[in-house]
Amino acid sequence: MIALLKILHAGAIFSSGLLLMHTMSYLVGIPRKNFCRLLLFAGCSLLCGTIIFIGDPINILITTPVFVVLVLFTCEGSFWKKVTIGLMFSSTIFSFNALRDNYIHDALPEALCQVEHGYTISCLFSLPFALMLYLCTRKFAPDQEYTLSDSLWRLLLLLAITPFGIVLSVVSLFHLSDSSVDIHSHQEYAFLLFIALLAFISLLWCITVLARQQKLEQQSMFTEINRKYYEAMEQQHFEVRRLKHDLANHLQVLSALPDDRRADYLGGLAGNTAFSQSFSYCGDSTVNAVLTIKKSVIERYHISMEMDLEIPLTLPYDKTDICALYANALDNAMEACMKLEEKSRKISVISKAGKGLFCLEVRNPISDIDKTLNLSQPPNTLHKAESRPKAANTKIPSGYRLLPTTSKADKANHGFGLKSIQEIVNRYHGHMELKIENSIFELFLYLPLPKYP
Repeated sequence: MIALLKILHAGAIFSSGLLLMHTMSYLVGIPRKNFCRLLLFAGCSLLCGTIIFIGDPINILITTPVFVVLVLFTCEGSFWKKVTIGLMFSSTIFSFNALRDNYIHDALPEALCQVEHGYTISCLFSLPFALMLYLCTRKFAPDQEYTLSDSLWRLLLLLAITPFGIVLSVVSLFHLSDSSVDIHSHQEYAFLLFIALLAFISLLWCITVLARQQKLEQQSMFTEINRKYYEAMEQQHFEVRRLKHDLANHLQVLSALPDDRRADYLGGLAGNTAFSQSFSYCGDSTVNAVLTIKKSVIERYHISMEMDLEIPLTLPYDKTDICALYANALDNAMEACMKLEEKSRKISVISKAGKGLFCLEVRNPISDIDKTLNLSQPPNTLHKAESRPKAANTKIPSGYRLLPTTSKADKANHGFGLKSIQEIVNRYHGHMELKIENSIFELFLYLPLPKYP
């Protein structure tokens, strides 16, 4: 009987630790290194198996800093994020353990409580609690790539200290040496522990709410940036169309100019984009406008540009999003090319639409400095170039993601290019893949293309 209880106890604690580790993975990054995951699993199991007696604060005072240090060592993210997550989860589990070991245990049938390993039986309740916490977190957790500023994490940490102080105070108030006092006569302790448990769960929910709110603000910011970008591009394109429309007026001016000034006037017209570029690259007017404007700028910096477009009709996306995809991709490629010698500057644009997919690929050579950029691999992804879509129903895993910082001096107002592209791709449920191979940086993305021939 005792051996069976020990097996059940160990199984419940380790299962609870595994569930707790998976619950944490929805809120903080856990690396794939087996050593780090094993350490965190051990810490979570220790957390779930720690006995918390009211009147004996030693366990909570020792285990809490140990678990927070393990989270700092094994998890990914900022310092304040890891400290806050570590304190929140340790406090949540300890508030439940205090209820479990002081009240749930004594609520068991008397025959079980008289067993030598009665507290081993009460520890079995950790498993359903850990399972409930895991299921709720999985359902309401924010996106895997959510971000909160350090100021928000510090605020959450400050809010978490108060209920942690409640748990610590309750555990420390009752003195075992005072035999005249019965713990069961102090039901307010159970009430305070329950309030603290609800407070910790509410703080975990706050992380989800804040992450979603910050994501909405980020999307709004990207939308506004893209809208202004599109308006500026439209204005430039209008000026180009206006110049072409005024061609007749230019011809009249030419006929009235003397011979010595006519050559200079013709030279100015010849260098004007309005008369030297084609506007019909594909069937989408927004793509044509972006490529017309960007190509003139790119060639001004002595960068060669190759285009292969197969877009027969207007794309069924918001015009500002189309503008942002092409313009940001070309801006990043142009910025990278400017670090190279003129003979090495080259940008290749390939874009196709059909069979249920819209694809965009932009390639450009990069400098030796840019080769040091790290590719961050999303969870559960191993992507190769050969797995790109060739048909509408092709199933593809998501690819490598790279969000390097800008090389511009004004970093506060730049560096949103790839982030903006990623936001648009996520919004349309597509995928973005970035890689560096043979000194060539390549951006590839695809979006679902509904109701398109």
